[in-house]
Amino acid sequence: MIVCAIKDLEKFLGLNKNFTTVIEFLKNNNIEELPIGKTDVDGDNVFISTQEFEGKSKEVAKLETHVKYIDIQMPFSTTENIGWKNIYNLNLPTQPYNENDDIAFFDDEATSYIALQPGECVIFFPEDAHAPGIANGKLRKAVIKVKI
Repeated sequence: MIVCAIKDLEKFLGLNKNFTTVIEFLKNNNIEELPIGKTDVDGDNVFISTQEFEGKSKEVAKLETHVKYIDIQMPFSTTENIGWKNIYNLNLPTQPYNENDDIAFFDDEATSYIALQPGECVIFFPEDAHAPGIANGKLRKAVIKVKI
């Protein structure tokens, strides 16, 4: 997991071959103005899910994991708290891995929380179970999916 300002994402180009595509997209587009839903950037290699929903409580937010994609998550409208736990300490999933959606869910409690402000982002790798969407009020955010 990496937490940084969105403008500092370029420092992490070497972590994945598709990060260059992400950085170029962010330089040439206002990500905050994308419509709700999926935005294709580079087919299955990079796409963006823009979401808007009522924030969840810590008790409702579930830890999730991914196998095929790295998540770059960034809130726009308000502070988003996101729970984290290393996958090696998780119990059995409550919803087993769904290959089509690249996601599994767990009822475990997070071991730590990140308070992410607008203008900041977090990069979650497959070993990072995360419980996103914890916020007060309406949360607008983007999740950039980067193929491993």
